[in-house]
Amino acid sequence: MDFMRLLKSVEELLYELVTWILFYPLTFWRSVRHPLKTMAYAEKELDDVQQEQYSDALSPPIFLLITLFVAHLFELQIASSSLASLPAFFADERNLLLFRAMTFSIFPLLFALTRLRLGGVRLTRKTLKPAFYSQCYVAGPFVLAFDLAVMLANLGSEFWPIFAAALFVLALTWYAAIQTRWLMTANGFPVWRAALMALGTIIVAYLLVLSVAAITGIVALRSQI
Repeated sequence: MDFMRLLKSVEELLYELVTWILFYPLTFWRSVRHPLKTMAYAEKELDDVQQEQYSDALSPPIFLLITLFVAHLFELQIASSSLASLPAFFADERNLLLFRAMTFSIFPLLFALTRLRLGGVRLTRKTLKPAFYSQCYVAGPFVLAFDLAVMLANLGSEFWPIFAAALFVLALTWYAAIQTRWLMTANGFPVWRAALMALGTIIVAYLLVLSVAAITGIVALRSQI
């Protein structure tokens, strides 16, 4: 009986992993092509019973986590030398992935908090979840482009930093435009106010990511001494 249960668990795990291979690019494309619709979909699906949620897409946090894993694979291929210079704590790739997941989740978290504050909604785990889930979908493409831009900027050739800067500006423009439209739609803000609020939130999130990275790096280096 225990052996059959184990086989059933392996079967379900294998099927889940295979569906990720199929639904990840589909979810990524939908997030880029129809971001606002995808964000609305993320919130709407939470009203379904748990077994029926996200039946034709990846769960938003899983989507963001896989995107960070994809970025990590790119780094192993094109910027492996930069990994060697990291503190010993990040030598374990699990620690590095967990760190990236926590830090880059700051972007969807801050926008989710912004939504609750503007809507006058009390902050609880239940009220935060829909807004955070919807933000994970649009954070994925932005985070991937952001991470790739950082990797390419550190390559030796003179061409790559220029390409990295162009990629970063393109990703930032796309992300800011989506958040501006989202604030205009959800709160009825004029475009100038929505754009300023979107850019302000992105800047604060970026500064927090840098702060967390710096503090973690200092702590990791001190632990080696």
